[in-house]
Amino acid sequence: MRIDVTLRGSKAEQWNRIQEELEERRGHELKRSEVAGIVMADFEQSLEEPADRSRSRR
Repeated sequence: MRIDVTLRGSKAEQWNRIQEELEERRGHELKRSEVAGIVMADFEQSLEEPADRSRSRR
């Protein structure tokens, strides 16, 4: 399956800032698909965190 997305204006600028920050942290250039994978993994992890926090409070 393939999904194409076009970002314009402030969303494109935001994407570039995110990509540059990730590349700086990792020390090398990343493909757009790699950046998307990192962003999606971080999003999914953030969905799991509230459940993990509630378990740790018990």
